[in-house]
Amino acid sequence: MIKILLISATAIPLAFAPPAFAQIPTRVAPGIVEAQDQVLSEPEIRDVLEIQGYTEIRTVQSDGDIYEMTAERNGKPVLLRVNARARRYSERPAG
Repeated sequence: MIKILLISATAIPLAFAPPAFAQIPTRVAPGIVEAQDQVLSEPEIRDVLEIQGYTEIRTVQSDGDIYEMTAERNGKPVLLRVNARARRYSERPAG
């Protein structure tokens, strides 16, 4: 039986913005990134997640700035919840 655990680092900043964004998010405190005026697009989110080591990224649902996605990391399926404005995401095991 697979237990669903929320990863202790549930909000990892999307620190690597694609070249289109010259401005890097300002860190307010460890693990917190100031909200940006410009929202990341879905392709930009995918690029950032690939840099973070995710593969097979698919969007399940989107609601404004929030995206629910599935992906694989280290060969294991995961569910991602991405806030495109805050440039943060959380991960939990799929299953």
